[in-house]
Amino acid sequence: MELSKKRRKKLQQSVEAYYGYRRYEDRDVYVYDHGGKLGCGVFASRQFFPGELVFEITGQMIRADKYDGSVYAMHLDDDWYLEPTIPGAFINHSCSPNCDLIQVSDVSNGLVARCNIEPNTELCFDYQWDAQWWIPKCQCGSRNCRGWVVAEEKVKKMNRIAQRNKKAK
Repeated sequence: MELSKKRRKKLQQSVEAYYGYRRYEDRDVYVYDHGGKLGCGVFASRQFFPGELVFEITGQMIRADKYDGSVYAMHLDDDWYLEPTIPGAFINHSCSPNCDLIQVSDVSNGLVARCNIEPNTELCFDYQWDAQWWIPKCQCGSRNCRGWVVAEEKVKKMNRIAQRNKKAK
């Protein structure tokens, strides 16, 4: 039996309240639910300095030929994607990021501070996705927001895709 959207939401709230799947906290970072469209984000529990590794992002490895387009998955190389565990799954995009995502091993990425990050600051990186029909509009709110969660050089292509999608509807 398929769950209705309303029933799924109610059950998900129960699961989260009882099991705490979307909660995370350690001495370096914590997950906080913004609510609304923004959902959860990862925040600094302490100060981080430029170039400092904030944390290692690990998770399930997915072969590129089996990758189905999860919005959480991170590209590792031509053959593999990484479906991150919490807290890595909740790092949000920003067009003005305070962190960079780097590959630190064959099976993990690292989040590195780009600048001084004070406690209780949301940690974010620039996803720089390729322009695709499913890419969401950006909601980062930065002064230099590109409007889309794509790499800067892909904005024009994304605008063309969005216009085609609008005409198709």
